Amino acid sequence: MIKSVLVYVLCAFLWYDSVGQTIAGRVVDRVNNEPLIGALVSSGKDTTVSDQNGRFLLAGQLPVNIQIQYLGYQTESFTLSSNEAVVGLTPSATELGAVIVSAGARSRSVFTSPTSINIVDKTLLKRDAPFTTTAAINRVPGVYLHSGTLNTNRLTIRGIGSRSLYGTNKIKAYFDEIPLTDGSGNSTIEDIDQNFIDRIEVIKGPNSSIYGAGLGGVIRLFSHQPASLQTSANLSHTIGSFGTSRFTALVDHSDGKNQLSAGFSDFRSDGYRENSEYSKQQAGLTARTTINDRSSISSLVQFTRLKAYIPSSISEDDFNNNPQSAAYTWGQSKGYESYDKGLLGLTYSQQFSPSVDAKLAVFGKFRDAYEPRPFNILQEKTNTVGTRFIISKNWLSTRLHAGGELFHDRYDWQTFENNYTAETNGSVQGNIISDNREKRNYQNIFLELEQDLTADLQLTGGVNANFTSYELISEYQLDGPDASGDYSFDPIFSPKIGLSYQLDRQAVFVNISHGFSPPSLEETLYPDGQINPNIQPETGWNFETGIRGNAGQLSYDVSVYYMHIQNLLVAQRTAEDAYIGVNAGTNNHLGADILANYSIPLGKASSLNLFYSGSLMYFRFGEFTNDGQVYDDNQLTGVPQHLSNAGIELVSKHGFYGNLNLQYVGEIPMNDENSLYSDPYLLLRSRLGYQWILGGFTVDLYVGVDNLTNTKYASMLLINATGFGGAAPRYYYPGLPRNYYSGLKVSYTF
Repeated sequence: MIKSVLVYVLCAFLWYDSVGQTIAGRVVDRVNNEPLIGALVSSGKDTTVSDQNGRFLLAGQLPVNIQIQYLGYQTESFTLSSNEAVVGLTPSATELGAVIVSAGARSRSVFTSPTSINIVDKTLLKRDAPFTTTAAINRVPGVYLHSGTLNTNRLTIRGIGSRSLYGTNKIKAYFDEIPLTDGSGNSTIEDIDQNFIDRIEVIKGPNSSIYGAGLGGVIRLFSHQPASLQTSANLSHTIGSFGTSRFTALVDHSDGKNQLSAGFSDFRSDGYRENSEYSKQQAGLTARTTINDRSSISSLVQFTRLKAYIPSSISEDDFNNNPQSAAYTWGQSKGYESYDKGLLGLTYSQQFSPSVDAKLAVFGKFRDAYEPRPFNILQEKTNTVGTRFIISKNWLSTRLHAGGELFHDRYDWQTFENNYTAETNGSVQGNIISDNREKRNYQNIFLELEQDLTADLQLTGGVNANFTSYELISEYQLDGPDASGDYSFDPIFSPKIGLSYQLDRQAVFVNISHGFSPPSLEETLYPDGQINPNIQPETGWNFETGIRGNAGQLSYDVSVYYMHIQNLLVAQRTAEDAYIGVNAGTNNHLGADILANYSIPLGKASSLNLFYSGSLMYFRFGEFTNDGQVYDDNQLTGVPQHLSNAGIELVSKHGFYGNLNLQYVGEIPMNDENSLYSDPYLLLRSRLGYQWILGGFTVDLYVGVDNLTNTKYASMLLINATGFGGAAPRYYYPGLPRNYYSGLKVSYTF
């Protein structure tokens, strides 16, 4: 009798356990790992929504098939075979306004952000050739990426950065949590191959107090992350005009708790112009582990080896008659840049309680470079260490965030004579000219407060405190006095305040924010190498309002802004390779950004999209005097007044896909006098492909053409160019003529 009762009790317990089993998991954004709150999770037998941490609970037994839906993300199905799985969703390319982004201290949807922010995801990158991100970034309204060569780029956001001569300045850039901006404020985003990028977020203007220096805004690159709950491998090879070839390999694994991605790319080109051969190899590894439901750790490692020859800019005569030529001295010396570069970052996230969480990132970088130039040979080494941290406290309707970024650069550089001749067939290193060591320290502390005034109205306020200093040690100087010394700026406090009002699927925002960009150490030096104690950082106030939302199949984002900039920094040229920085006056930036997408569904797996982005930029000098010349009210040099991008595309998960898109760039003033302008131009691009699934294989075959109409244009301009020794000034970097590419990508899911 007792045995029978025990058997009955045991069977009843097992039955109860089986029907009462609870399945737990988390729903996150696949790219930035931020929780998706309110995602609809269904197993067919039970349905629930994710909580404020992205967690969900379902009744049932493992394994179980689930479907997850969330506004702004693709609806996806998964098979859960273990508890506490982390499931990542992929944004919908047609509803990016609802995507969770990282513009502030707390991730939030674009709709509810009081900040002007745009997203470029994998689908948008797929519109163009996979060689660069230039075309995709240029479709972001208010942004213009000049691209002289594959390794010579200048990014401007709402006109900020246009006075940088050869690179990107006054704009912060990050790869995950690793700053791509060095201690002098220079950013390089062109280094990162598309193979390692899942998303680009562009924050326009000084709207985010958590990133500090960066008057123009912030570019955030997010590393490639594996698709949820699968293991896959893919190979791709693309070939194009001018001997261009790109090979990539990528292996991904995700089991719900651990994510791992390892990749390699090899990119080579003979170049369209003389002395423009290019070779870049890049390897990267990302890993993310969910330790428990409250903590996770992620890492990023990347190594790049590059050798790129430099054709430099050419005169108007060469631009019109011989655009394939290199600048004479650069061609004779066979000038190039080469470097090894490494990035390493570790990020730890911890939730201490339902209302308190923190994130800590530590990072390191190195760069070992060698650059033979006609006027000298530059050898440089940079080592960087730093950390970013943030802690957040939530109340019922209030959220408080505090944190900072600490950054230390050590930059060693030497210059040598370049004794090239017509007979040496390239550069020849001679005697040392200078030997310098520079230490750059940057501390950025911020505080940000969010308050729900009503269910639909949010107030955001913040302040950033920045402390920047340089130390220069001159080990050797062939000519002139010892330039060693310390230089530090007064602390800069940059406040911001913003309001966001959301109603149904529309949102209106307004913000007022302050920003700044300190000069590099080189800009603080006089021609004789002595430090100029009077040079000041650029500062500016930004006033902005906008509306964004969805109306049926139409999504839109429109903003109007005005920015007043003081202490405008100008690179004043004193010789062929000599510049000094001066504060020349003020700038007034008045503009509007427009982004629209109209999507026509063509079934469950495809859609037809019409897209448009446009920028109106009325940028003028205020009181502006440089080298004794008055340029008050002239148009800002290096920026067009009009930019437009429009197109049509067929998006499909399998089968045919393709697009045709147009880019219009208005005339650009080439000098401060506004006496010279570049011609406006119109470019057409197209890419067609077919993707099909064969068992576990996915095959993608594509072809494309850039500059379909063979337009002659300048893809980059050297503003305020000056001719030396009777030579004509060299303003122009010729854009590529009509060029083609084709490729094949094969993926296998295990």
